[in-house]
Amino acid sequence: MILAQPDETASPAGGSTPARARARRWGLLALLGLPALGLGELAAHVHFSRRAPGFDDWREVKAPLAAMKQPGDLVVVAPGWADPAARRALGDELLPLRDAARPDESRYAAAVEIGILGQRAGELAGFREERRQEHGPFVLRRLVNPSPARVVYDFVDNMAPGSADVRVTEPPAACRWNPRARVAAGGLGGHPTFPAERFECPGGPFFNVGVTVIADEEFRPRRCIWSHPPRDGAIVTRFRDVPLGSVIRGHAGMYWIIERERKGAPVTLTVRVDGEPVGEATHVDGDGWAAFEFPLGARAGAASAEVEFAVTSPDYTHRHYCFEADTR
Repeated sequence: MILAQPDETASPAGGSTPARARARRWGLLALLGLPALGLGELAAHVHFSRRAPGFDDWREVKAPLAAMKQPGDLVVVAPGWADPAARRALGDELLPLRDAARPDESRYAAAVEIGILGQRAGELAGFREERRQEHGPFVLRRLVNPSPARVVYDFVDNMAPGSADVRVTEPPAACRWNPRARVAAGGLGGHPTFPAERFECPGGPFFNVGVTVIADEEFRPRRCIWSHPPRDGAIVTRFRDVPLGSVIRGHAGMYWIIERERKGAPVTLTVRVDGEPVGEATHVDGDGWAAFEFPLGARAGAASAEVEFAVTSPDYTHRHYCFEADTR
């Protein structure tokens, strides 16, 4: 007697076959998997939205930035630690050193902020937003300064023999202009870079005057005039035929790795106009990138004047002093 095998494709009324059972199990698993898939997508979105753009990603914002930026606009990256990646991708045309190592933001009529990760540039807090665009992880904002300063003359920009000369006072000697000096960098913990174009004074390589960049207390770059005080007397930088505003304003500091030890002697900057002192600023270790401002009184608005910056210290050891100034 041969028994008939059950037909797995058949189903008695009200019953279910193994195939249908498997289909139901897969359907249930799929239904239960939807929330997990959604949570996974949400986690991925949060992860990538909080991840900083890679080096190559910054190239995506170059064209939109160039279209939004107007001549004279400052470009600021927020947060500040992303600035090196931005400069690598965007280049000196959009992020020149003069702007990247600016003394502050007061002279700029407008700025374009490149923000990532929802960050804003605190130094532009007083600027008014004019335009805004989003490009992937980047937010571009053009911001207008409600009261930009009018700079009449920038001393850092004119640090060259056509406008300036340098001397030491003890013993009296002129400092020689060298347009092809050997560039020297001190490395981590050493002195800032000594540029190829600089005035060289007696006493060794540290006693030169030229435009360099130091790192301030927040390790932000600051473009300034290197002016290490000599052992005795003063090192004096004189600018000729300077048109004056109502004040001489500036900042001074030292390479922070040196200054943060708070072991050095104070350094004093004395500013003279046509031979007469108009102000004096003494820098003490720990002051950081510190501002000074000297009213010019009756000399304000003069079409041409001689302005001197004299730097002295009671102990010249490790006094990596650097200053910037303008008249406005």
